[in-house]
Amino acid sequence: MNNDVPEIPTESIAETENYTIWVAQEPDEEVTYHLELGAVTVHFFQEEWEDFLDLVGDVSDEAPEEGEEEMDYEVELDWGSLYFSRDEWEEFKRLLGQIETE
Repeated sequence: MNNDVPEIPTESIAETENYTIWVAQEPDEEVTYHLELGAVTVHFFQEEWEDFLDLVGDVSDEAPEEGEEEMDYEVELDWGSLYFSRDEWEEFKRLLGQIETE
């Protein structure tokens, strides 16, 4: 069987111990963004990616008050929500910080 599907070029643009962001140059010349969060991969078109970055930039970064439970972080999207513990959120911010400097 002949496989005529062209190979799609990809490039990793940010990576931490548990998370990765990579981009793909689709055959129609559109760039897509892929966010790997452990066992989950979220796929974005360019406009969706920009909206996502704006959304996570708005998430509060307040530290919990003394005696208060450690905060969890939630990013609500049209199709579902992403939940992060404080440590996971810190790693996620480090991941995003890598692409902000490019």
